[in-house]
Amino acid sequence: MRWHAYDLIAKRLAPAEPYKDGKQTPYRGHPVFVAQHATATCCRTCLQRWHGIPKGRELSRAERAYVVKVICRWIERELGGSSGGAGRGPAEG
Repeated sequence: MRWHAYDLIAKRLAPAEPYKDGKQTPYRGHPVFVAQHATATCCRTCLQRWHGIPKGRELSRAERAYVVKVICRWIERELGGSSGGAGRGPAEG
């Protein structure tokens, strides 16, 4: 799952100006997509607003790793059934 997340982030979110930014992440179809919306890592606007990662430049290796960590952490919480995972705000990470 983590490798899928890395690949999806590299292609859809990491470029300085992602194709269809703000609309590039579907709401379903893959657990990573669901997690991106739940953690506000779905587009560059959300990354800037909720995670302080500025728009207009390619994501660094560290930023990509951070985004993947946030996504995978959310998925792990959901699979583990811990309380409050889905109801937490996007700034959680």
